[in-house]
Amino acid sequence: MTTVSLVEDDSSFCDLLKHALSKVKSIELVSIHDNAEDALREIPQLKPDVVLMDNKLPGMNGVECLRRLKKVSPPLLCHVLMLTEYEGSDLVFEALKAGASGYLLKGRISAREISVAIKEVAAGAGVMSPNIAGKVIRYFHAPPTKTGVLTKREGELLADLSEGMTYKEIAAKRAISVDTVRSHLGSIYRKLHARSRTDAVRHYFQRPR
Repeated sequence: MTTVSLVEDDSSFCDLLKHALSKVKSIELVSIHDNAEDALREIPQLKPDVVLMDNKLPGMNGVECLRRLKKVSPPLLCHVLMLTEYEGSDLVFEALKAGASGYLLKGRISAREISVAIKEVAAGAGVMSPNIAGKVIRYFHAPPTKTGVLTKREGELLADLSEGMTYKEIAAKRAISVDTVRSHLGSIYRKLHARSRTDAVRHYFQRPR
């Protein structure tokens, strides 16, 4: 039996998914949470095998909830599957860097496909909607840009960014202000012709070794 917790504030979607999963004998929906704060408090006690996580939640968003679940002590052994309406590249890679085992789009997957994805994720596989998988492939196949144009400090901040650190965390690590971090990152984006955080991080990973 695969146990599942759902973090979702859309009651209609919750009802539909609950009804669909009730027909799958090998899956048990053990809890539904309509906000990240309740999920963080209750999921560590329930210890489900898989967490289905929406991103757009009231208060804390799903990616931040995912990050915090991954830091719970003792560690949770559950897999987190993002199940959301949003497919922006930044959001996809933020979720994957935070530890998501998969990323599916609500409007492009059936209840049966969700149940199959749950079983695959529980078995250790990674699952993605086809167009999300396409974004990941294009991300790593894009031609690299030389990062040698960056100053030493800019290179350090880009490395921090690639680790998924927030501006506030980078500022604390480097003993500089958040405004200074923003200024450096603005310079990095301009030099690399990057249009987003994800784009800048791609340049970092594809830099000459």
